[in-house]
Amino acid sequence: MDPLRPHDPERIGSYRLRSRLGAGGMGEVFLAASPGGREVVVKVIRPELAGTASARRRFAREIAAAQRVGGFHTAQVVDAAPHAEPPWMVTEYIPGPSLQRLVRDAGPLSPENVRALAAQLAEGLSAIHACGLVHRDLKPGNVIMAGDGARIIDFGVARMEDASVLTESGGVVGTYAFMSPEQVNAGGVGPSSDVFSLGSVLAWAATGHSPFAAATIPAIVLRIVNAEPDLGGIPGDLRGVISACLAKDPAGRPTAPDVLGWLSGSDGAAFVPPPPAPSPPSRTEPSAGGSGTARPTPVPRRRFLLAGLAGVTAVAVPAVVVAVRDSGAEARPRTPAPTPTMTIHEGVLANGHGAVVTDVAFTAKGDVLASGGADGPVLLWNVTTGARIRALEGHAYPLVAMIFSADGRTLTTGAEGVMTWDAATGRRTGTISTAGRSEHPVPIVAMALSPDGKYLATDASGGDAMLWDAATGGRVRTFTGDAGASLAFTPDGRALAGGGGSVRLWDVNTGATIRTFAGIKGRAHSVAVSPDGRILAGSSDTGPALLWDLATGRRIRELSGMGNSSGPMAFSPDSGFLATAPASDATMAGEISLWDVRTGEVARTLTGHSGDVNALAFHPGGKALASAGRDRTVRLWNLA
Repeated sequence: MDPLRPHDPERIGSYRLRSRLGAGGMGEVFLAASPGGREVVVKVIRPELAGTASARRRFAREIAAAQRVGGFHTAQVVDAAPHAEPPWMVTEYIPGPSLQRLVRDAGPLSPENVRALAAQLAEGLSAIHACGLVHRDLKPGNVIMAGDGARIIDFGVARMEDASVLTESGGVVGTYAFMSPEQVNAGGVGPSSDVFSLGSVLAWAATGHSPFAAATIPAIVLRIVNAEPDLGGIPGDLRGVISACLAKDPAGRPTAPDVLGWLSGSDGAAFVPPPPAPSPPSRTEPSAGGSGTARPTPVPRRRFLLAGLAGVTAVAVPAVVVAVRDSGAEARPRTPAPTPTMTIHEGVLANGHGAVVTDVAFTAKGDVLASGGADGPVLLWNVTTGARIRALEGHAYPLVAMIFSADGRTLTTGAEGVMTWDAATGRRTGTISTAGRSEHPVPIVAMALSPDGKYLATDASGGDAMLWDAATGGRVRTFTGDAGASLAFTPDGRALAGGGGSVRLWDVNTGATIRTFAGIKGRAHSVAVSPDGRILAGSSDTGPALLWDLATGRRIRELSGMGNSSGPMAFSPDSGFLATAPASDATMAGEISLWDVRTGEVARTLTGHSGDVNALAFHPGGKALASAGRDRTVRLWNLA
């Protein structure tokens, strides 16, 4: 618990606030006292979201869902005012840590305690499903370890089993490491999806790590869809039921009552996990780097519908050498240079993608925009008319990153490997294998091109960032350290920034770490370097975005109030503004914030996407912004 802050209200309704219990993407949570002196929990929608219709609908839905589920399974709602200003609800206070905090502080649970937890969660899910609800976000942070057993909380994304989606089109709701394959694929989600999440939660409680653990979100998602779970170290009887819960086919999973019956011994037999799916055949394709490399046969298009891939947007910047300055002064924004000769098509680009869109990139002249996503082809668009120019076919995996060369003639794309294309003809001109230390290619999760076009930096899901000769495809060196899901060159090309377990800056010529930037909470998911070479921006999965002085490593400021900050970010060409969008935060889904770098205030908010925004890129003239998202759309915003 934390003390109340100066701006916190003294009362919500008739409840006197005592302390802060926490905050999430949608609400702030307080310990309070009822008029009769009972301890209760008050959840209030965030002030900045109180006027957002989608957030208010979700909050009202959470209240209704929690009220439907009774008994020992969740914190009971004792009062609520969904139409108040701001909306709030009150639940009983249940002392106890979350499962996430308990395992983090004390380590994995004993087998006996995992069995007890499994029975309690299965009982809770049985009650939830009996009400016709699907929780859709069962994870360790949503399980309270009370003295009388585990309670499932946070019904913010729960829905009636037959309900239609309110705001998402093919959207994915849930937390990546605990999603079911059908959630990842944006398919129909029923009670069996919660059972898959139950298996992931139990494996996590028993081992301290996800059964689909990987270094990055794309790698986790690919493992959930394609790989068998890692259940090493789990006792055989528990391993059987957990494995059954984690069947890829929803029809092959037990129901929550089945799990409860097995754990209580009432059915007299253990579940037998389904046999692993056969491995797909492989083929060999030559690469520009030399010998052929085995890679999986292409999967059917639209199979991979990844959500919220963070920190992979490439921002076109002028190919000029700007040295990192030595002083610690903050950057001063300037008015973007206008380009009056070019008109910008505004709005959604029609005839686009059939699945989640994961990246966008402008040519240096700003006349062409490229977009790519989970459905396979990369699309090229005329920025003036909004017309589609052509589609580039070739990648089998979801596309993660794209970068145009300075002259706009070559487009480099990253997915299961790196490909280069002649933008004028759509012909593929080269391939770079990214197998690294592995025998097989692993998905690209981040990519950056040096301003002079000489080097390409990639980070595959194996962990280390690699530097390649862009002309020959030969590997130059490896940057040791967890690069995570984002890479960015400095404007002079001498250093490379990366975000993962930490945010760091490497020397391109030697591979040595120049400095590490402190302050990021959780894992860093996005990094961006201002075009003037002065500022490094970084965002994480649990805290606000931060700005550092690139030359000294000194933290300049924190950009607070943007919810979960693990989404994409992009600097304007004049370095005066930073565009951001929160990821995995349904209450702020689709909102883009333009921050004034000098003041740390939001200068403008753009709304229009109906789901998470996965990619952002400023037009080179600064007069427009491109965005793409989970709602399968690509948009152009006129900022003039």
